Formats: sequence, C-alpha cells, structure tokens
Amino acid sequence: MKTKKLTVLGIAALAAVIIVVILALLFMNYNQKSKNSATQNISIGSLAPNYNFIIGNGSIINLSAYRGHPVVLWFVATWCSSCAQGNEAINLNYKFFEQHGVKIIELELYKDLGYSGPPITGFIDSYAPNAYSNKVLVPALAGYNMTAAYDPKAYLDIYYLISKNGTVLYINGSPELTLAQLEGAINKTSD
Repeated sequence: MKTKKLTVLGIAALAAVIIVVILALLFMNYNQKSKNSATQNISIGSLAPNYNFIIGNGSIINLSAYRGHPVVLWFVATWCSSCAQGNEAINLNYKFFEQHGVKIIELELYKDLGYSGPPITGFIDSYAPNAYSNKVLVPALAGYNMTAAYDPKAYLDIYYLISKNGTVLYINGSPELTLAQLEGAINKTSD
C-alpha cells in the first residue's frame, strides 16, 4: 500500500514538474515574441524608430535631428572585415552621397557585440578617410535599445535608408556588395 502511494505521489510530482516546464517555456516564448514585436515593425514604409545615439564628438543626438535629410543608418562592428570593406567602398563613392545630400550615420553596435575593436571614429578614419573628412560618414555609438531594435539578430553589417520625413525606404547589408542597389534606392528618392 505504501509503495502504491509513493508511486502515485511520484507520478503526480513528475506531472507537476512537466506542467511547470511547459508553462515556463510558453512564458519564455511569449516574452520573446513581445520583445521582438517592436523590432519586427522596422520594415520598408514604416517610420524609423527614433533613438538617441552618441556621435564622434561625444554629443548625444536624436535621429529626429536628421529630419529633412535622407540618412543611411549603418550598424557595424569595428572588428568586422566586411564593415571595413564597406567603408572602403563608400570612401571610393563618397561624392555620390555628398551630391545627393545623404549622411551615412555609421553606428558601432552596442559594446561592439561583445568583442573588442577600435573606436568607431578611428575605424572610419582608417578605412574611409575621404568620406569621413567630407562629413559623409558620421561616426556614432548605438545604445542597447537602438541596437536591439535595428539589429535584433545581431548582424554585423546592416543598414537602413531613411527618407527626409523619417520613413524607411530600403534595408540591406554589406555595402561593399550592395552599394549599387543602395545608390539606386537613393536615386529613386531623388526622382
């Protein structure tokens, strides 16, 4: 009788543990969907989320400060080789952006995604000195919330073309591979 009682209690305890685990997994999944729902809304045609970031001179700027001008928000890690190559490609073509009045705000992802790289200003100056000195590229640091919103999957090299009124017009990555498409999207906005 005692063994039967222990077996029933054991099964009940096991069932309770299974229920708790299932509830925990459901809660974590719901919580993750809630966190990602804000980031999934950044799509072509949506209004770009307005975050503060720190530019190279230490000033805190809000994205809305660039309203009235087309902007490329480019999220990079300063230890990323494709990001360095993207800077080189932009450096070779900086006059295109200058002629179209486009500022490229190059944002170092929050804490460089956990790895050590050079400071963003030195990174840009090393790989894109002409674009940097002509103020086509603006070095900046993204905070945690901005990084999570614009780069929820922790890509190393993602950018957003944002219109004068703050609408996302184009999204892509790796400018060294997609520069022609970005320039085409900018040309369309000039039409």
